[in-house]
Amino acid sequence: MWDWSGTKTPPPAANRGDAGQEAQNQGMLRRDVRPVPIYRDARMFKTLPPTAPASAYPDPLMMQQPQMYAPQPPQPYAPQPYMPQQPAPQPYAPQPYMPQQPAPQPYAPQPYMPQQPAPQPYAPQPYMPQQPAPQPYAPQPYMPQQPAPQPYAPQPYAPQGRPSAPTGNPENDRSLWEWQFSQMNLPNMELIEVNYVMLDANWLSELRKAFKRTRRDFLKYVGYHHVNELIAAGMDEEDIKLVKKGKAPENFNVHVRVPFDYGGTNSFSNLVLIQTHPYHNEIHRFIDMQTLIQPNLKPSKLFLPSPPGKVYTPGEIEISSGGTSRHDRSVYAGFLESTFEIIAQRSMMGR
Repeated sequence: MWDWSGTKTPPPAANRGDAGQEAQNQGMLRRDVRPVPIYRDARMFKTLPPTAPASAYPDPLMMQQPQMYAPQPPQPYAPQPYMPQQPAPQPYAPQPYMPQQPAPQPYAPQPYMPQQPAPQPYAPQPYMPQQPAPQPYAPQPYMPQQPAPQPYAPQPYAPQGRPSAPTGNPENDRSLWEWQFSQMNLPNMELIEVNYVMLDANWLSELRKAFKRTRRDFLKYVGYHHVNELIAAGMDEEDIKLVKKGKAPENFNVHVRVPFDYGGTNSFSNLVLIQTHPYHNEIHRFIDMQTLIQPNLKPSKLFLPSPPGKVYTPGEIEISSGGTSRHDRSVYAGFLESTFEIIAQRSMMGR
């Protein structure tokens, strides 16, 4: 098709209906073309041919709206010369620092003159130590007084009621240990005297091993034969059951009256069930007083507190037979007395 956009010659003669139809047919390819208006102004054909699409024409609906304001033509911009901004005027100009000069003195400074002390009404007198007053007689030199001669040699001090220190002689030391024993809390006990016995080391070891078995059998014997004494010593039913099983209850222990080094054995007559605190500890404290005088040498004689009976009680008690003339009824609840005699024989050394 001939392009009429570059010429001022109008298109070939055709009626306006055919031109609109042709323009409408050309725009049907887009599927979104609305009918093209026909303008009566012939100047529009100078730039747009009849075959231009509908999107190239202005919207008639928008053209019908009145314009609110007329567009102003752009004004030509004239460049202004650069004018640097001047700083705002300061209320005062900063003055350079000028050190202040001291004010002129009305008079010249005088040199320092130390103040002289005020004159004293009288001149101080030098110190003269006072001389002691003359004595009516010349002092005699000190002569320490000699003690008056004693008619006998002085004895070492010993508190009243207490014997002197141990001398190593058992005859003289007995009174000392008897006095010491009376000061301790060990009622209902007697003080016995034993001699040291030299034993073989192997034999002494065997005695100590056998004591473990004898101790268990002794507790069983006491639990069945001396129930009343156990109750008097402060045991309850549970403690007595432990004793019958061969176990010592809390705060109770089996004490050996005579140690093995001083002729003691594992027989039941040499054992006693006693409270650990305070009685058993007090007995061993009394023995340590004698053995610790010479730690590396055991004394030839030893004074020992001996508690009576198989069960030690601080006070006197009445041991009954349980209401009958026979042994305690608890014997027949377990072992018989003959059984304990056999146990004691087997516990002796050499059996």
